[in-house]
Amino acid sequence: MYFNNRRPASDPVYADTVIWQCSECNCWSRKEFVAEDEPKCPMCNSKMHEETKKIRIE
Repeated sequence: MYFNNRRPASDPVYADTVIWQCSECNCWSRKEFVAEDEPKCPMCNSKMHEETKKIRIE
């Protein structure tokens, strides 16, 4: 049967990634995708601060 040929599911892999987190809403962005030194939130225009977040990479 088709369903018997599936590969076994592997555990997801996570990595610590530096992000910019909004101080007011739930918006965040990876640091490598932001060109500004002190970015503002694109959703609510509030100040963002630097944090580390575990992001799934595989």
